[in-house]
Formats: sequence, C-alpha cells, structure tokens
Amino acid sequence: MPKLLLMFLLTLVTCQFSEAGEEAEEPALPPLHLNCTQPTYALTPSPRPSSHPSQSLTDFLLLRQEALLSRMSSAEAATTQLLKETLETLVQVRDALNEVNAKIGGNADKDADGAVCQLPFTRVGERCLLLALQEKHTWTSARQFCAGYGADLAHFSDANTFAAVLAYVNTINFQKKAINVWVGGSDEAVEDTWLWVTGELMPRGPPFWGTSDGYALQPNAGPSQNCAVLWQADYYYMHDLPCTHKCAPLCQK
Repeated sequence: MPKLLLMFLLTLVTCQFSEAGEEAEEPALPPLHLNCTQPTYALTPSPRPSSHPSQSLTDFLLLRQEALLSRMSSAEAATTQLLKETLETLVQVRDALNEVNAKIGGNADKDADGAVCQLPFTRVGERCLLLALQEKHTWTSARQFCAGYGADLAHFSDANTFAAVLAYVNTINFQKKAINVWVGGSDEAVEDTWLWVTGELMPRGPPFWGTSDGYALQPNAGPSQNCAVLWQADYYYMHDLPCTHKCAPLCQK
C-alpha cells in the first residue's frame, strides 16, 4: 500500500512537471507576421468615439482658413473695384483737360491760314515760330535747317509783329545767353537792297534796326555783311552780319 501511494504521488508530480514544461515552451511574444515586421495580435476592435479631439481641431482649422480666404477675396474685390473707379476718374479728368486745352489753345495754336502749329513750333501772333537756340548755323545753313521743318527763316513787316517776335525770342533765351539769331533778310542780290526771303522789301530804320555803339544806324557794314540777324547785345534789334557767321535759326511757317 505504501508503494502504491508512492507511485501515485510520483505519477502526479510527473504529470504536473510535464504540463509546466509545455507551458514554458510557449513563446513569450506573439508570433511575427509573415513579413517579419509586425506581430499578429488578436485585437478586439473598440467602438470609435463619435467626436475625436484631433478631428475637431482639423475642422476648426479648416473653418478658420476658409473664413480668412473669404475675407482676402472680399478685400481683393474691393481693391479691384477701387482701381477701376480711379482709372475711370483719371480718364474723365484727362478728357476734360483735353477739351479745355482745345478751347483755350485752339485759336492760339493756329497760324493765319488756320493751320495748327505743330510742335516744336509755337504760335506767335499769326505765325508759327521755332527758335532753335542750341543750333549754330551760317545763314544759308540756317535756311536749310528750317526747310527740314517745312519752314524758312522768319520775316516780318510791321512793328507789332516785330514786337511779338522779340518777346518770343527773349522768352526762349530767358537766361540772356549771348546768342544771335538769324532772320530771313539779306542784300546779297543787290547791295543795300534788303529783301526778305519772300522777295518783299524789308522795313528800314527804327524800331526794326538797331545801332552800333549807340549811334551808328544799322545796316552800315557795306558788302562785307549781307545777312540780317537779331543782335543779342543790342536787345535783339536787327543788325547786318557776314552770312558765314554762326547763329541760331529763327524758323517760321
């Protein structure tokens, strides 16, 4: 009997040890996935919460960005409209100024034939004049210069026109530079018979011609000086001068 009891106890211990050994052989970690990177867990899916905190933050940021874009779009539209209105106003101002200039300067820019004085010419009295103060030409070259504008050297026959011409010349040469100005008169054809380029006789004496040294009436130099010039040192009254001298051309058309 004791032997049977001993054998029973040994058998019981052996079974328990065998079960413990089998449990020890079970892996401590779950088996790896076939791609050797992820373990296979028997996870039980949990119910998804109805409102996740990160989802709420994303929705808030999206709404905020949408509101910002809406404000930017409204501001851009308002700026565009303002620019359009400003442009329309500037166009209206330009057109109004053009109309005013046409009314004010319409007559002032026309010569005796009703033609408009095109730039760089300026209407003076009933003629279009151009004083090219920066140019220096002989009398013949000055005529060629004016011809390039469809004009010729200036001429005048009455005191009022001459006064207007002097006023224009002094306005252009407001700095009082010592520059003499060619006009379209000479006695090259016949000595002491002064003619305009138009073939008309030039007026003689005051107030057209000046004096030398305050007393010798011009023109007085004989055959050596055959072309008429506005002499700056004598307040731009006319003097005779050699035609080869270099002066600024006063063109008229």
